[in-house]
Amino acid sequence: MIRPEDVWRALDSLALERGLTPSGLARAAGLDATTFNPSRRVGANGAVRWPAMNSLLRALAVLRVSLSTFGEQLERGEGSADQRQTVHRMRSLPLSRLKGTGLFNEAGHPAGLEWEDITLPGAVPLGAYAVRIDTDRMEPILREGSSLVVMPDLPPRWSDRVLMVRSDEEPVVGIWDGLFPPGITPFGEDGPFSSARAVQEVASIWSGEDGVGAAGVNASLSESNKMASDEAVPAQVPRESPLHLPPSGDDVPLSFGSEGGSEAGDAQNPNRVLVPDHAEGVWVQRIIMVTV
Repeated sequence: MIRPEDVWRALDSLALERGLTPSGLARAAGLDATTFNPSRRVGANGAVRWPAMNSLLRALAVLRVSLSTFGEQLERGEGSADQRQTVHRMRSLPLSRLKGTGLFNEAGHPAGLEWEDITLPGAVPLGAYAVRIDTDRMEPILREGSSLVVMPDLPPRWSDRVLMVRSDEEPVVGIWDGLFPPGITPFGEDGPFSSARAVQEVASIWSGEDGVGAAGVNASLSESNKMASDEAVPAQVPRESPLHLPPSGDDVPLSFGSEGGSEAGDAQNPNRVLVPDHAEGVWVQRIIMVTV
């Protein structure tokens, strides 16, 4: 018998094969971005809901899978064409506790006794782990209490959301820019994506010359947002540039050797955090999903 969990698991697996998160699949299908979110798959009574037929058909059209083929896979118990394993339980830690030592093994996967087990309403790839955001410093991009689902074996791509973990140092969450030397534009109080930065821009305008008014404030906010976008995704670096790091065929996670390096931002973008060159215990891993 096919259960609603089986349908969601198969849909997640097909989307993952095409590099889509549940929200990315929903947007591609012309639906509300939260339509396939794990939090919306469970009813008030705790039972897992069936996806609406209209939403399922639009998603399958994006995935280029016919309803009959999808049904046959479900009947055979296949979650995807390559039978990729998915799970509901995974290892998890709050973001503030990711700066300790011994939290990851040599392959960049969670290790040790510090990790907790959590259960998600939706299926995620085997090997993923979760990081709970226990700070409001990243709002409005990441809400306090939300969780990042991180896949250690997926190398970051240009403009991906990533997590950089470093032994005995604060983790960094932000946008991978694909430049050289490699760097991350972080989410946070002082980063270009923060609401605090926009407030500071407004304050500086109102405290400046007379007659600026609301029009000047709106113009400044628009320019600030444009600058943030330009910093996160540099326009001068095309996707086919050699500096763009596509996923490797071997799925080798991004790690760095055994000697320390610079971690400060560069001169042109002081908010940018450089990935330490040849630093032991440093991992940059792709965030594949954000749950609430």
